[in-house]
Amino acid sequence: MFDIGFWELLLIAIVALLVVGPERLPKLVRVAGLWVGRANASIRSIRNEISQELRAEELKQALNKTVDLDSVTSSTNSNTNESETPLKTDKPENNNHDNG
Repeated sequence: MFDIGFWELLLIAIVALLVVGPERLPKLVRVAGLWVGRANASIRSIRNEISQELRAEELKQALNKTVDLDSVTSSTNSNTNESETPLKTDKPENNNHDNG
């Protein structure tokens, strides 16, 4: 995001020292540190909320896929059971094997 190196920070510190003065500089640094800390905490909180929502959405999609698979499996099983019924033929079965 920001690419601030050592020399840029040193330049900012020197300008702040000249503008604010040595008496108020420690208080300014402390307040700036608090603001930066609060901003980082807010960003971290937002990231956590977004990742939780994404995980919840992924779980919902996985659950829907599982439910869809269960319904497909049950309909496939019912179709399989219907196709397993024996076919009736026109000629009668001869189960007597008493030829001798």
